[in-house]
Amino acid sequence: MDPKKIRNVAIIAHDGAGKTALTEALLRHDAPSRASKDGSTSHLDADPEEAKRNFTVATHITYAEHDGVLLNLLDTAGFSDFLTDADRSMAVCEGGLLLVSAVSGVKHQTERHWEMAAERSLPLLACVNKLDKERASFLRALDDMEKALGARPVALQLPIGLGESFTGVIDLVSMRAHMYARRADGRFGGYIDEPIPQELMSEAKRLRARLVEAVAETDDLLLEKYLDGTEPSEEQLKEGIEHAVLGRRFLPVVACAARPGVGVRDVAQAMVDYLPHPLARREVKGTDPQGATITRPARAEAPPLLLAFRNTVDHFVGRLTVFRVFAGSVKPGAHLLNPRTGHTEVLTHLHRIDGHRHVEIPEAQAGDIVAVMKLKDVHVGDVLCDAHAPMKLDLLGKPKRVIAYALKIDRDHEERVGVALHKLLEEDPSLELVRDLETGETLLKGMGQVHVEVAVEKLKRKFDVEVHLELPHPAYHETISQTAKAQGRYKRQSGGRGQYGDCHLELVPAPRGSGITFEDAVVGGAVPRHFIPAVEHGIREAAQKGPLGQFPLVDFKARLVDGSFHTVDSSEMAFRIAGSMALKNALVHARPVLLEPMMRLEVAVPDEMLGEVIADLTARRGKILGMEPSSKGTLIHANAPHAELRTYAPELRSLTKGMGYFTMELHGYEEVPSNEAQRVLAARHGELEKDTILVTQAGKARA
Repeated sequence: MDPKKIRNVAIIAHDGAGKTALTEALLRHDAPSRASKDGSTSHLDADPEEAKRNFTVATHITYAEHDGVLLNLLDTAGFSDFLTDADRSMAVCEGGLLLVSAVSGVKHQTERHWEMAAERSLPLLACVNKLDKERASFLRALDDMEKALGARPVALQLPIGLGESFTGVIDLVSMRAHMYARRADGRFGGYIDEPIPQELMSEAKRLRARLVEAVAETDDLLLEKYLDGTEPSEEQLKEGIEHAVLGRRFLPVVACAARPGVGVRDVAQAMVDYLPHPLARREVKGTDPQGATITRPARAEAPPLLLAFRNTVDHFVGRLTVFRVFAGSVKPGAHLLNPRTGHTEVLTHLHRIDGHRHVEIPEAQAGDIVAVMKLKDVHVGDVLCDAHAPMKLDLLGKPKRVIAYALKIDRDHEERVGVALHKLLEEDPSLELVRDLETGETLLKGMGQVHVEVAVEKLKRKFDVEVHLELPHPAYHETISQTAKAQGRYKRQSGGRGQYGDCHLELVPAPRGSGITFEDAVVGGAVPRHFIPAVEHGIREAAQKGPLGQFPLVDFKARLVDGSFHTVDSSEMAFRIAGSMALKNALVHARPVLLEPMMRLEVAVPDEMLGEVIADLTARRGKILGMEPSSKGTLIHANAPHAELRTYAPELRSLTKGMGYFTMELHGYEEVPSNEAQRVLAARHGELEKDTILVTQAGKARA
């Protein structure tokens, strides 16, 4: 297929704007044999997790052909927890369709999609959907785009009627009415062409004048003619709109109601006419094996270059990897290099994707989006390329995971759960599985509470393994607050050679984050040199469990100042035990304190909710470090204890009606206030006693 006859389109919007309904409507119009027969979204939103929540949780891909042009449609997730997935879809498309509800207007997630598209310089069309609903307003939606997004929306169409009376659109380019209610052939989403109703002519002329002016401003020659009183021709208008979209000069807006199909054909035609084809991306930038920047023409004649941007794992099909072909062409049987692994992958079959179905194709070339089954080791973000022309791409962003839950796993099923989790992470790289060595917990990190909950539900459905989510324990530490000295003396005699080790230790508080340092300050050979590493080992081993709650002991200097030994009975083991004893004895006088992890926060909130968010952070023992204006409100910089932020993601969403978002990372450790420390330690002692009882019961059961 000629790449100029392909449009790769990411359909983006907040959840509830009707992205999936519009995608299904486009299928019903241009590929009715593959669409849902009842007009539902079941063809694409087929996963139970989506049916349960009534919104898309991962990009669904399908295709249709309109006016001889292949439309690869990527129906992205709109809910805030899944925006990383939407961003990956935008990375592999030349254009996007931004949906705005005619009822609810621009929402916060719409703003986030707009910002992500702007960061990628993604050419966009906008579509006002749901014009058949009560309280729908096309002009209000245009005004909302201008105020909330800072965009320059320019209408390409004017709705004929609103609500139940929405029956068609006026095409402001051709100045003709497209009446969907009276379509002659009965085809879903089709229309008949009529003159503009007289009562709408004045408004149509006003909006057309605005369109012509916006197009003329993008071209000096057109502008000169326009100022001389000569309007651009219909062909010049279309060409001007196409160039404006490519350069993001203004935001063309079309109108539709996806469910009844009004405006659907016009939406498809606008994507064909105005969104760029794959060859508009003249070249692709990447790096060679040495890290130097290189480019490759985005053409079929170039060496093949494929980027994996989606993985799905299925019991029956196995792993299905979705690629965007950025350059070259490939056929089944092609051998391509994965630069990350250094291994060759064989493309046994190529498929075009239609929701959960796949259609085999004989060849794919620059511009195509294809799926390949059962590759050996290909992750999202990997490149497959010609072994003689290796190249890496860095088009997919790194996710900033903001929430973590501890996984409670039945020990009998640990191995099975581990395999299932590995497959789940292949499918969704926005998730991360880590083992917290300090708390001993397995943590599942994600973009939000719903993201992690959906992942756990998928584990149960797809891999038949069940895990339970718990709030993670903060990784508390302990340290000392004053200098102390003590002796550790270990002596054992039980016939034959005994054990003897003796050391004198001085503990000194150290700055936060410095860990444990050991200093040999022994003079005169009181402790032989070959035993000193054993003393340090004993100190570090004993510091793994502090005196307050058996949390790691950190941020102190241990100075070995004196000691004694026996020429026969001293050994490394004896001095290791003596070092451990000296540390424990010194801690009695060192006034140990509890430390808690502090997180550095950046919280973006609308100005009208700033006071509530600051009050909430203060109630969480947070410290406001500063604030700065942002394009969508205020960005708050703060520090707060991890213990108070474990449920912050859903609570911030509730507090700001879904409009606030945040990032956080570990900042350091601070001393826990005394009243809070008492509460934490009381809970900790209860856990330790419970663990002791369970271990005792298990031992008796085995006996």
